[in-house]
Amino acid sequence: MLVLKQRHADLSRRTEGGGSYLESASDLMIGLLFIFIILVVVLALEQRRQMGELEGIKGAADPRASVTDVIGNVLKDAKVDVRIDPSSGVISLPADALFALGSSTLSPAAAQSIRSARARLAAALPCYVASEMKQLAPAQCAQNPGRHQIDTLFLEGHTDSVPNMAPGGNLGLSFERARAIQQVLLGDDSPLQGFRNAAGQPIFSYSAYGSDRLLPDMAGTDPRNRRVDMRIVLKYQSINDTLTHLQHAGKAP
Repeated sequence: MLVLKQRHADLSRRTEGGGSYLESASDLMIGLLFIFIILVVVLALEQRRQMGELEGIKGAADPRASVTDVIGNVLKDAKVDVRIDPSSGVISLPADALFALGSSTLSPAAAQSIRSARARLAAALPCYVASEMKQLAPAQCAQNPGRHQIDTLFLEGHTDSVPNMAPGGNLGLSFERARAIQQVLLGDDSPLQGFRNAAGQPIFSYSAYGSDRLLPDMAGTDPRNRRVDMRIVLKYQSINDTLTHLQHAGKAP
């Protein structure tokens, strides 16, 4: 009987010890979770504070929209018919103003307008292109105090949904139209040929979608679907880096 009582006491002590261990581990996990929640809240508040600072500086909170406006207005000044959408970073060049129906050859007037735009872009883009920015002092790029950089300018060809019986169909036509504009922008010893992003790659690229990306809320046969979009992609830059550049430019406290 005494032996049974002793074994029961030993078992009780081991059980109590295990319970204490589990309770300690549980308390530790709760403490770590509490610390994690505090860190998340602190980081969220800091990001909100930084975004508040950016929103108080014109163009700083949405740099892609600012760059889109700059490039779009350059094209407009060159008499190129464009639709500018700063929120998406897209500038649309209506194909009907550049090409005859079903053709990928730029009209003489359109080719001249693109050449004029090329010269204006060569003057406006250096403050947004890595290969050119390194040769410029921040004071020379007052329009880009955040020192944002263009990673890529995509020229994207699009058509409507009307079937095209020519070889290559709508996809081939949209590809040739995007390439035609790219060739004028970069041809004839264009200064844009040397523009490179931070990775040393050319900033201009072209692609085609045919009728796969029709404009929203618009019939597939609507002629406004026939277009070449210039899509602007910026290199990622943290909020901290942006604020640092703005402080050096005297635009942020």
